[in-house]
Amino acid sequence: MKKFKFIIIFSIIFVLTGCSSQSLSCTKTEDTDYGKISESQSFSFSNNKITLYSAEMSIKLNDDFNDYADVLLESLEEPFKDYKNKDGIEYETSKKDDVISIKFSGDYDKMDDETKDSLGIDKKSSYDEVKKSLEDDDYTCK
Repeated sequence: MKKFKFIIIFSIIFVLTGCSSQSLSCTKTEDTDYGKISESQSFSFSNNKITLYSAEMSIKLNDDFNDYADVLLESLEEPFKDYKNKDGIEYETSKKDDVISIKFSGDYDKMDDETKDSLGIDKKSSYDEVKKSLEDDDYTCK
């Protein structure tokens, strides 16, 4: 009987913890006229709903475009300015030599509804829906 109770308790713990969280990491690289763009997006899911999101993008500029790095960085920063003091959102932009980088992360549970809506993150999006959407956009996901 004790063995049976142990198996039941273990099974319940496994179902509540092991099956309820997933993560998804997707990457994409493309060559453009101004340089090579590398992107990565990561999601954490709890009970098949998005809880955390992070993204990184780096652009290694071609020699012909190095003089425009500051202008490009400024144009990439513009959409993020609205999120500067928002709860649950962090972002950082940087430029080093010929590489421009943007890092963005969000904790869905800490964001207000307006921020969630403006980012287009649908809390109801499942792991499979997000993965399919990114793969349709030429990302490779694991």
